[in-house]
Amino acid sequence: MAGEVAIQGALFSALSALGLRVVDRGKQAAEWPYVEIGFIVMNPFDTARATGTDYLARIHVRSRSESMREAKEIQGAIYDRLHRGALTITGHRHILIQRERSEVLDAPDGSFHGVCEYRGLMERQP
Repeated sequence: MAGEVAIQGALFSALSALGLRVVDRGKQAAEWPYVEIGFIVMNPFDTARATGTDYLARIHVRSRSESMREAKEIQGAIYDRLHRGALTITGHRHILIQRERSEVLDAPDGSFHGVCEYRGLMERQP
């Protein structure tokens, strides 16, 4: 299984377990608020003994609440679950995941758009 697909599946499982509505494309969401697993950027991080990957996963939070609070609370729940947590990634040993940045923006339609970026390390299991 490709690493990107395995990471996306692990993030989907972890965030869905929080009771969040999780999609991989905003157009799939019928109800708000929702979380969208965005682009995953992967870079090789090999050692002499292992084939590793350094990845950056972008996670979007969409809210139509009256204030930023809902988006920030969802980002907080995601942080509590992911930051320095464990993920089960098929075919890989997960080493680390931690949040690098987070922000909430006003969207043109009056909703709020939260963006979090999580960096992780994993190595392929033999």
